[in-house]
Amino acid sequence: MGSASEFDLKNIQGDIWPGFTKRYEQFFFFNIQDAGDFRPGLRGLADHVITSSHDALVNRAAIHKVKQPASSEPGIVGNLINLTGSVIHAIHDALPAHHDIPRTKGPTDDVGLAQVNISFTVRGMTKLGKGRFKDDPFLKGMFADMVGQGRDEAKDWLPEFKDGSVDGVLLVCGTEHEVKKKVKDLSQKYLGPSQGVRHLLTLDGKERPGDQKGHEHFGFLDGISQPLIKGLDDETIKLPGSRKVPTRPGIILLGHDGEMENVPQLMHPEWAKDGSLFVVRKMRQFVPEFNSFLESQAPRLNFTPEQLAARLVGRWKSGAPVELCPDEDNKKYATWNDFDFPLDNQLNCPFASHMRKTKGRGMMNDRDIFDIMRRGIPHGPEVGLDEKENSKTVLDRGLIFTCYQSSLCNGFQFIKNRWINPDTFPADRTDFTDGMNPGQDVIVGQSVKGAIEEDDKLLYTCVYDSNKVHNKVTFEPFVQSNGCDYFFTPSLKLLGDLSVAQAV
Repeated sequence: MGSASEFDLKNIQGDIWPGFTKRYEQFFFFNIQDAGDFRPGLRGLADHVITSSHDALVNRAAIHKVKQPASSEPGIVGNLINLTGSVIHAIHDALPAHHDIPRTKGPTDDVGLAQVNISFTVRGMTKLGKGRFKDDPFLKGMFADMVGQGRDEAKDWLPEFKDGSVDGVLLVCGTEHEVKKKVKDLSQKYLGPSQGVRHLLTLDGKERPGDQKGHEHFGFLDGISQPLIKGLDDETIKLPGSRKVPTRPGIILLGHDGEMENVPQLMHPEWAKDGSLFVVRKMRQFVPEFNSFLESQAPRLNFTPEQLAARLVGRWKSGAPVELCPDEDNKKYATWNDFDFPLDNQLNCPFASHMRKTKGRGMMNDRDIFDIMRRGIPHGPEVGLDEKENSKTVLDRGLIFTCYQSSLCNGFQFIKNRWINPDTFPADRTDFTDGMNPGQDVIVGQSVKGAIEEDDKLLYTCVYDSNKVHNKVTFEPFVQSNGCDYFFTPSLKLLGDLSVAQAV
């Protein structure tokens, strides 16, 4: 895949690529009670409602035009939307005049947006006549996968996600007033009782305020180390600081180069092309406890809490990589991705840091097979004064984690079960850690269920202190999974076809 022209950007749902602008987001989970009543509305959704990749690019360009109305140079827009030449000009020329772009209600001059995508579990797809998938975790569903065989605790899951009643999710992203209005309208027109649908649950995500914009609740800038797709992000790859190793499109999008290493027997059916497997996972974060842990552990390692936090994540809160900036934050490198980790030491960045646990740069030999496209958003209120004073979480806050990939076996499930939770990954590093295994991911690691051995009851990580001595640091998990499910995000063509599809 050499250029954007080889992709049908009007057929791909826009949150997969280039991703939606997410000031506010609602996830509307539903059950299909009568597929015959529900199916006809899918044509209307495909033709008039769903935001395609092309639509999402136009929206990004409109935001840019509002923020810099004096500039009409398409090349500037190109830096935001990652495309080249004729595509940039076509999008730029299609925009309405500056004064005709819709605004939000209120004091800010935001573009009023409500961008819409829809996805289905394997149960939902089966009801719609297309349940033949080849990805085992998707076929099992998240509860059987993450609770039955993983480390999630069933008692922590929301009831709506336990019984297999979720058939689909409508996600709407944009500005709060417009998102709420759009969800209300769509739930009446397409997702109500008269359309054979029962609403189960709505989850809300919202961008954090002020200087925490773009940061998750532990305080770190999120969504930086994203894969850059060959043929779609070619211009972004050329920018200073961008990772120079592109990801084959089939790692994220079904039916493209790279899906299951292009082995036909392992690939999904042709009708699944331009779709993606979508993970939604509500995570609760114990922020006061995490901050208290940093305050208590940093002095014995001769670090400040900020220095210790940077090592555990792999980036400073600004986003700057600790491998490049080991002693202090440098915002100049806030979104820098053009670096690797040394294979034989963890002097600056621990082997078990969140970054090295989720993408072992260098040791992966630039393999893209395990890449995922993350699209999460924070949920819940800011930490209150009483929570800070008592170092105890009271209110529910965290991250609605979402990601796209063509294979859960190589993507989310693999990363979670093979890299994040085991204390032995990265493997064969004990020669560089005084004989200790690297440990678990402090940010998202989970305890072993029903642990009997004392070593299994507490998690640990191996960290160099400022004197270059290895230390074993123990901790209890700072996140809790409240569950959700695995979904398939179909192409717009398939969505329209499903409006008349019969069971196969």
